Amino acid sequence: MITHSQPYVRKDERRAMIAQAARELILENGYAALRTRDVAARVGINISTLHFHVPSKTALVALVAETTRDSFLAMLPPAPDPARPARVQLRAEAQAYRDSLRDRPELAACFMQLTQTSGIEPNVAAVLESFTRGWCQRYADILAIGQAQEVFRADLSPFPAAIAMTGALTAFGHRGSNGLEMFWPVFDEIERGFLAAPGKEESVR
Repeated sequence: MITHSQPYVRKDERRAMIAQAARELILENGYAALRTRDVAARVGINISTLHFHVPSKTALVALVAETTRDSFLAMLPPAPDPARPARVQLRAEAQAYRDSLRDRPELAACFMQLTQTSGIEPNVAAVLESFTRGWCQRYADILAIGQAQEVFRADLSPFPAAIAMTGALTAFGHRGSNGLEMFWPVFDEIERGFLAAPGKEESVR
């Protein structure tokens, strides 16, 4: 008798497939409706194989949070660099986020869904908190570089300013790829409040 077995899939590839399937189901039906059996069915594996990789729904959602974070981080520009013009870096940081909303809108949408679970999924809350703080810190570092370059106000508090900017820009996350027409006007208005004085501006476009 001839038997047909599934082709071998590496562990990291299988986990990526599981995370992708779970992310799709969360976006389609919401977190509350997520079932491990549905994820297994979408991947094309049995429930035992799924549980080998993620032993519980909690572990599954944590994997979704981690892979969603990693996908977003992969789209970011290089780390803040004191040798480069701060305004160029600030715009590049915002451009990367805008590109993610245009090209990978499911990432922001998934983050919004996961945020709603943070009260009952502490592992997810930890991933989201670490990611949010790290992302804001990138903006804060760029703003501090801009202060040293005398481009941004000397009395600017970098981290609160970074929270203000990222908070305003993440408001576009729920609008999808077709709701970005005001993204740059909002960015420009906030950045204008950071500038040291007329004449300190550099070319950023």
